[in-house]
Amino acid sequence: MNSSFLFRYIAVCGLLFSFLFPTQATAEESAFPDKLAIADELTIGMGGMVSIRPYKSYKTLWTPFPIVYYEGKYAYLRGFTAGVKLINLGFLEISAFAEYDYTSFDPNYTSDNQLRKLSNRRDSASAGMGAQLITPFGMLHASGARDILGHSNGFTGIIGYMNSIEFGPLELIPATGVLWSDSNYNNYYYGVNDDESRKSGLNSYNAGGGVSPYVKLTINYSLSSSWEILCGGELEFLNNTTKNSPMVNKTSIYSLMLGLSYTF
Repeated sequence: MNSSFLFRYIAVCGLLFSFLFPTQATAEESAFPDKLAIADELTIGMGGMVSIRPYKSYKTLWTPFPIVYYEGKYAYLRGFTAGVKLINLGFLEISAFAEYDYTSFDPNYTSDNQLRKLSNRRDSASAGMGAQLITPFGMLHASGARDILGHSNGFTGIIGYMNSIEFGPLELIPATGVLWSDSNYNNYYYGVNDDESRKSGLNSYNAGGGVSPYVKLTINYSLSSSWEILCGGELEFLNNTTKNSPMVNKTSIYSLMLGLSYTF
């Protein structure tokens, strides 16, 4: 969910818009809340993402990915997240979901000699529960999930807010919130055990749980009733337990996304 992002999902394609523009859309006009009530909408496309990881001397990653979005009355597929709607009242959705977590560390991707002697931290998948609530000022959402592949055995959660601002064919979707991850999750991706410490010369480190705030902006431009260009940026401010890891030399991380989609 750090998650986030499928979601936590990409910095700075006009990131300051979320602060420069006031909330203008009502709940009925907001793109994300509307999709709670839409049945059988399918969007497909292709995109690419550039992401900066927090690890020392780690290369910038470029990742192509398919855009697949399905919204039904009882189920959905939203990027890297698939869910079943247990409650769907239009203004309130409660669901059970599973999602892909692309957080990872590959020692071959860093030029730091000490980090190259550490073990892989693998990407994973998690499952949990989530809720979305429409208000007159946008959408509130919260979720919690646990690693189901046994890599970190950790829990993650998110509480956030998003809204939609439309200017003709141009739609701005600012969002903000906090990501929470427990000690198991953080220690898997940012901890250094005694064996790794002996091999690498890094100090051993046990990471605790932590909360990381984030801001993001998605920009959609409609070319027609079906075709849409989208770009997005996300900036995450790392929590202290992550920043204090001997594997890390950053205080924040970001990602950028660009894609083209078609809605049936």
